[in-house]
Amino acid sequence: MDRIESCNSLWLLDSTVMQFCRLPRGTDPANAVSAPWQRYYAFEDESDTGAFRVALDARRTRWLASWRHVEPCARCTDDRTREVVMPPPGTVGAGSSRPRGAGDS
Repeated sequence: MDRIESCNSLWLLDSTVMQFCRLPRGTDPANAVSAPWQRYYAFEDESDTGAFRVALDARRTRWLASWRHVEPCARCTDDRTREVVMPPPGTVGAGSSRPRGAGDS
């Protein structure tokens, strides 16, 4: 089980079953037992920047990304719950998107 702290979350990743959960930072990890866990399909870690992300679908078109929290942290602000939307790696060109189907996660 891997544990990563971002500025607003505690990420727990179980690479054996390829599932992760996020808890509010400062939460006791024992609460992960009752937390919602989600399947992931890939984990990428950029050790030089502190960025990391998990693929939410097998085609790797949907990702959740964040940065590791370090002290002192230039990324922390008073608004720790801000959402940032980023394009997936290798963004598909305009006009080539497909509708989501029942098999998508």
